[in-house]
Amino acid sequence: MRKGWGRAVVIAVASVVIVLGLVFAVTVRGGRDKGAQWYPAATPTTPRTPSYSTAAPTTRPTLTVDSGCRLGQGPAALDPVPAATTRRVNAAWDRVERWLKANAPTTAASLRPPATLAKIAQAQRETGVVFPAELVAFLLRHDGVSGIGDGFALPPFEHLASTETIASQAKVMCDVLISGGWDDSVGSWWHGRFVPVAVDGGGDGLFLDQRTGTGRLGDWNHEGSVSFDHRPATLTELLERTASALETGEPTDGGYRPVVTGNRALDWEFPR
Repeated sequence: MRKGWGRAVVIAVASVVIVLGLVFAVTVRGGRDKGAQWYPAATPTTPRTPSYSTAAPTTRPTLTVDSGCRLGQGPAALDPVPAATTRRVNAAWDRVERWLKANAPTTAASLRPPATLAKIAQAQRETGVVFPAELVAFLLRHDGVSGIGDGFALPPFEHLASTETIASQAKVMCDVLISGGWDDSVGSWWHGRFVPVAVDGGGDGLFLDQRTGTGRLGDWNHEGSVSFDHRPATLTELLERTASALETGEPTDGGYRPVVTGNRALDWEFPR
């Protein structure tokens, strides 16, 4: 699960290289290979210049459905954040930060300062999707986390993305989706109306689904498909559940429970 997203790209590139290599080999080797014309050696009475047919050009699949990707075309202005949304997000963060400062100060230090409205608006433009109000509230509290190692993670490995990471991850996913050219991948592997909000360092993560503007929380697996079955409906609710797990020590989503490492950092442990 925690393998690099780069593997998906490597596989795609490797496939193209293999195909091109085969085409090249068939074209220049001659002999009795399929796809090339073979001629016997020329003789003085029947001079002949070897001639080889050109293999049919290979073409990559092309999407025939709308990927939803509108990179660089997002709204320049942010939608207003309701006061109730801000209060709820901040209340959840207050609980999380209080526990981290008392028990895992190393992880507490990984929380980045708030993003500016200008940075959030820029990320929205680059991503090409309207940011849900709760995401704006999250970024106004913390512009993601620093690093992956001891950085704060929603259980078990989901590190909240910064404005820069949101935009760059959206670009990567859309580039791979479009270059892959498979219609079936649109919406099942990724969609341009998804906003990445957390990454696990291995190519998977969490997103908010803006296809209908609801901001439904889901997770993606770069080697499989997206899912909405194992997460609460909102990012805020996930943070609230995380706060409860920290305060009680009880397992949260997926059965993971919080532990503090020797480095005084938060980790999530799956009971054996």
